Amino acid sequence: MKMSFKKKFFYGGGDFAINIMWQLTIFYLLFFYTDIFGISPANAGLVFFIAKIWDAVTDPIMGYIADNTSTKWGKFRPYILFGSIPALIMIVLCFTSPTLSQTGKFYWALCTYITFTTLYTIIAIPVGSLIPAMTQDRDERTSLASFRYLGASSGSISVAVLTLPLVGLFSSPQYGFPITVAILAFFGAIFAFLCFYHTEEKYSKTYEKRVSIKDLLRMVFSNFPLHLVILALLTTWIANNIKQITVIYFVKYNLQLEAFFSPILLSVILQIMFGAFLINLIKHKFEKKTLFMIGTFLYVITDLIIYYITGYENFWLFAFVASFGFVGFGMAGVMAWSMIADTVEYGEWKSGFRAEGTLNAAHVFVFKLSVGFSAWLAGYILDRTNYKPNAEIQSIDTLNGLFIMGYIFPAIAGTIAIIVMLFHNYNGAFYEKIFSELKQRQ
Repeated sequence: MKMSFKKKFFYGGGDFAINIMWQLTIFYLLFFYTDIFGISPANAGLVFFIAKIWDAVTDPIMGYIADNTSTKWGKFRPYILFGSIPALIMIVLCFTSPTLSQTGKFYWALCTYITFTTLYTIIAIPVGSLIPAMTQDRDERTSLASFRYLGASSGSISVAVLTLPLVGLFSSPQYGFPITVAILAFFGAIFAFLCFYHTEEKYSKTYEKRVSIKDLLRMVFSNFPLHLVILALLTTWIANNIKQITVIYFVKYNLQLEAFFSPILLSVILQIMFGAFLINLIKHKFEKKTLFMIGTFLYVITDLIIYYITGYENFWLFAFVASFGFVGFGMAGVMAWSMIADTVEYGEWKSGFRAEGTLNAAHVFVFKLSVGFSAWLAGYILDRTNYKPNAEIQSIDTLNGLFIMGYIFPAIAGTIAIIVMLFHNYNGAFYEKIFSELKQRQ
């Protein structure tokens, strides 16, 4: 059954809200820590990594809580309503820079970031869990995933285009960053509330008897489609998060185009959005895993061409070749979210109960773990290659390290993801059979 454009649009608005927060941490937080707050690259990366270890505890707990929630608004939407404001306040504190010792700065960064990621978990898992709760039509799930991806990309655009220009309006980045982040957070809160009011959990199920942790774990460990999708995503996310985290350094030092960072980032995100749009046009022609592999292959081959053939000295040639990779990344991202949604029915088919929250928690945890590892690795490499914060020119070692992190790591990881997907044999016919059997049980 077709869903209304309004529901899809405002569901995408929920991802716009959480990506306002998330992309601020991806694009700017490591840079803020090293070049503005004054933490060493290694310690800044360690902040991210420790926070993701904490997420190993909070993500499954939140998934379990959400799956066992029962309200008049559903299982997931109440958390979007009540969790958004605290999370948005905390992201502002992440970008504040009180005068402290080096040790004090480290612990301030660690405490504010861990608190933020915990609050982010409270809303991100419910937002991600809504797709299978809103529709059981696999094509509509791909459509919803596209709207989600477009919403996320719009949040990325807002962060990319507005952050540095707004920060530049103030006397110093120490004042500019928290005020700018607060402005963006305000608009994020509006879209979070609109997502709550305009979505509906038509297919979420609550159970009179609480589902035990043992049963949930058994269901997760027996969900083989979930394992394959998450394993493929883990490799690609680690590499591409390194690219995102270090892109501000790459543009500033390798390309020597710091003044054009916002329009460069805008063009990249628009290309990713085009990939998400393109996938909607061809979603009926191929299996989901095939489309994921095509998108992944596009950015793998693009990164290899850039690193071994074109380089980045000729900016326009570099930008032209890179555009194909960003389109592929958008295609692969939509398919990943759509395949994750399908694993909910597989879990219900195997176990007898639905657990959208728990399955999405596994997905979100792996995503955030990849961010933590990526930030730690990026910080470590910057430290080992003698990165100098705010220097006009960096050493050859630093420039080469940034180039490798941006193009060789993603190519290797994407290749691993393609190999993993070759073993994913759960196609459309398989899921249609599952959906039919579940309807008969009801």
